[in-house]
Amino acid sequence: MQSLKQFEKLSAVPFGISSNTVDQHAQFAQNHDLTLPLLADPGLEMISQYVGSKRFGNFSMAASRQSFLIDHQGVLRKVYNPVNIFTHVDEVLSDLQTLTEVIDQIGSLQRRQREMQDSITAARRIQQSLLPDLTKFNKDAGQISILFEPMERIGGDCYWVQSNETHTWLGLFDCTGHGVPGAFITMVLLSGLQRLGVKSSHMSPAYLLDQLDQYLREIFEAEKDKFASSGAEGVLVCLDHQQNMLKVASARRPIWVQHQGGVIEEIRPQRRILGQSSKLQQWDEHTLILGAGSRLYLFSDGIPDEGNEEGFSFGKHRLKAILQHLEQFPLDVLIDEIGSALQSWKGRAHQRDDQTLIAWEIPKN
Repeated sequence: MQSLKQFEKLSAVPFGISSNTVDQHAQFAQNHDLTLPLLADPGLEMISQYVGSKRFGNFSMAASRQSFLIDHQGVLRKVYNPVNIFTHVDEVLSDLQTLTEVIDQIGSLQRRQREMQDSITAARRIQQSLLPDLTKFNKDAGQISILFEPMERIGGDCYWVQSNETHTWLGLFDCTGHGVPGAFITMVLLSGLQRLGVKSSHMSPAYLLDQLDQYLREIFEAEKDKFASSGAEGVLVCLDHQQNMLKVASARRPIWVQHQGGVIEEIRPQRRILGQSSKLQQWDEHTLILGAGSRLYLFSDGIPDEGNEEGFSFGKHRLKAILQHLEQFPLDVLIDEIGSALQSWKGRAHQRDDQTLIAWEIPKN
């Protein structure tokens, strides 16, 4: 009786089962003053699932007296064979205590994991709310399509768009880190861009990049413990719709311009990181006149750096070759093909980094 109470404290239910009949069990329990539940399995339907048993004519013979410890999910945790009748109860209670503690620890970890996932889900919603809706992209500026694949549910890549009747500004940024740390910096950066904004059509990418650089540097300096070694690579461009004039300023991220005929020109960036650069140094700005139908490609380093199972990188040369091959294809087809090529290259390897590619086609008329 005392032992049964100990099992109850551990939320466990001990019971016996044999090939005897219900009447035989009742007689056995009465003879031994037994309160333990006894189950009759004369057909060996349950016993045969746990013990190798054989039936000879009207008699059944179990292989041996055994005990089984089964958890709350029906998982068999331990088999006791042979059973020592003098120490068996204490042994099972000790194992139950250990199993209960392990289950409690697993439950605690699962709750913490759910809480973490809920936090990540909330962070993802916030990050997505800060990203622009590209379906509202100014049609006078042409067409745009994007590949956006964070390494985890949230990541350190982000993009930004702002338009008026005559100009469109576009930015792509690759913040230090990925997952939650990287996503947090993207939120700071995008909030900064929303705060700074484009005040007039004459605001140049270099000026806006300088303002963003100062904004990030002030925040990172004020919160050194949180933002040690934090920063962002990025590129900002501005297109004058009427003249097809493109202005570019960039921090460690190149921009590719594909002219008619498929030739891709690379505008090299300055080797500086946003939020870490010198206050005295000016940001360079490049100006180009684009032909009708020209395409722009902005991409994070997660695209060329994607690795395969052998450890080799996808590479800029492979990306450039695909873009040149698909020059005449619509942008959405091009983006799908790039995504498929990356997946095929990666194979069973894990994605190395967040991946973003923005393709922008200048109007052809």
